[in-house]
Amino acid sequence: MEIFEQDDLIIATVSRDEAEHGAWERADRPVDVVRLLDVEGLGEDDRDRLGFLTRPRWLNWWAPLGASEEEFIGRLSGTERRNIRLGRQAVRDENLSIIVRPGLTEEAFDEFLAVYDAQLAGMTRGKDYARRSRDYLLGKSSEHMTVFVHDGQTVVVASIWWIRTQESVLQLRFSAAAPSARSSRVMRATYTEAFRYARESGLSYASLGNDPSLFGHVVQPGLFNFKSRLGFSVIPSEALESRLGGVFTDRFVSLRSLSDPTLVITTDTDPGHLPSWPPIVTAPSLGFVLLSGEPAAAAGAFRTEGFRSSRTLTVK
Repeated sequence: MEIFEQDDLIIATVSRDEAEHGAWERADRPVDVVRLLDVEGLGEDDRDRLGFLTRPRWLNWWAPLGASEEEFIGRLSGTERRNIRLGRQAVRDENLSIIVRPGLTEEAFDEFLAVYDAQLAGMTRGKDYARRSRDYLLGKSSEHMTVFVHDGQTVVVASIWWIRTQESVLQLRFSAAAPSARSSRVMRATYTEAFRYARESGLSYASLGNDPSLFGHVVQPGLFNFKSRLGFSVIPSEALESRLGGVFTDRFVSLRSLSDPTLVITTDTDPGHLPSWPPIVTAPSLGFVLLSGEPAAAAGAFRTEGFRSSRTLTVK
C-alpha cells in the first residue's frame, strides 16, 4: 500500500489482497480515498462487496443543438428558460456587448487570461490548464472561436470554443467570468450565442467540455447542476478523445477533504470497449452516486435523468 496527497485529498493505493483486509485502516494517517490497482478479473459483485466504485477519469458534457434555438431551449425546465431570459435581459440592462469571433488571436487569449486568472484566484483548488495550453491553441487558431462579453472596454466573460468539424461538435475549451456576470446569469447568454454560431455553422452538437468524474474536489457539485440544468448530459470523455480514457476504482471513506455532498459518476463499461461517437449518446451507460453524511437531506437536489442508475451512500 502506498499513500499520497493530491490537492489535500489523502489517497491510498491498494492491491486486491490489501483491499480484502482493509489495509488502509491501519495506516499511520487518516485516508480519504482508497484506490484499487489490481482490478483485472474483479467482478461487479466483489467490487460492491468491497465498497468500491469504478468511475471514468474524465467526462464530456454534450447536448444536441437541435434545428433551432427554440427546439434547444424547449427541452429545458421553466426555471432554466427563465434564467436564459434573465441573462439576456442583464446584457441589455447593463449595456453589455456580446462579441462572437471566428479564430483565436494572441490578443484575445491574453484578454481571456486576465478574466481567468481573477477567477482562479478565488478558487480553493483551481488549476491553470489554460495558460499551459496557450501555444497549442494559438497554433490551431482556425479550429477555434471565441465569445466575449464586454462592459465598455472591460471583458467580463470570455470563452474559447473548439470547432470539431469531424465530430460535428462545438466544444468549450475554457471559460471565465467576473463575479457580476456570474450572478446576473450572463454566462448563459454567452453560451447560447456560441450555440447559435454552431448551429449556423452546420454542427449538430454542443459540448461544455471535460470535467473529472468526481464533483466535490477540484470541481464542485454546483458545476454539475449548472451544466445539467442547461440540458447537457455526460459521457466518458474517451468516446471523443482517447487520451482522456481510463478509469479509477475508488472507495470513499471520508468527506474530510471533499464537499458534502460529493457526486461520483460511475461506469460498468470496460475501458476501450465504449461505443463510438455519436452512437454512445443513445444508450445510458453511467451511474450517479451521491455521497453525504446525511444523504436524505441532499437527495433530490441534482438532475439524474439520463443515468443508468442513481443511488446514495453515507460517508462522513
